[in-house]
Amino acid sequence: MWHQTPAVADDPLGVYLLFDDKRRLARDLLEVRFMIEPQMASMAAEHATDDQIICIKELCDESEHLAARDEDYSAADTAFHIAIAESCGNLVVPRLMGVLKASVPLFIDVTGKKLVEETIRTHRGVADAIAARNPTAAHDAMYLHLVYNRNMIAEGAQEQSK
Repeated sequence: MWHQTPAVADDPLGVYLLFDDKRRLARDLLEVRFMIEPQMASMAAEHATDDQIICIKELCDESEHLAARDEDYSAADTAFHIAIAESCGNLVVPRLMGVLKASVPLFIDVTGKKLVEETIRTHRGVADAIAARNPTAAHDAMYLHLVYNRNMIAEGAQEQSK
């Protein structure tokens, strides 16, 4: 029988071992998120239960309130994405969220908290689309959320190379 240590369970991909180059790690994590999260949001719009939708919306509200008070919203942000993963109707997708657990605080760090407004707005778009059970809108809102992160990370890399 296979056993895992708590450290492996928290970071099954060993992402935390790759923190030497934060920007490269952020770009690579973002590539993986583009592969998974828009489709995950679309699936959540189709499969989420009413209780899961309530949870997603509450986590969206919590992130928004924390950000408005200039408090650390990374845990609520991560929980928001994990709630979407858990509501997508696929047993494997939530197990891939180790990538997300590493990326949210890293993205906030790498982007210098410059995306707070865009994050709140795009989270709201994702939550509303899932609540409306609109898979296309949920996909597109999540994709847009990731595009803002990609653009800010690329902008930071350009500034750093000057």
